[in-house]
Amino acid sequence: MHQTNLCQSCGMPIDKHTLAGTNADGSPSSKYCAYCYQDGHFTEDDSFDEMYAKNYQRFLESDMNKFQKFFLKRMYTKKFMHGLDRWKNN
Repeated sequence: MHQTNLCQSCGMPIDKHTLAGTNADGSPSSKYCAYCYQDGHFTEDDSFDEMYAKNYQRFLESDMNKFQKFFLKRMYTKKFMHGLDRWKNN
């Protein structure tokens, strides 16, 4: 069974559709997606609440169908995001 990693900043699945971010040496990051992490640095310096609000709005505006959005609204909570490595201590 194929395991999909979640970006440890935004929670987006990192798979063949979402590229991994890059470490400072140019290698692929195993923890972060390309939207959040490039060249060993986070692409945005948002606070937890700012990042949560932006990501939640992006998901709602995405081309997901109503069924997918229904489950996303239930899953993508601040509690979920606080479980990601970048936000555990915030």
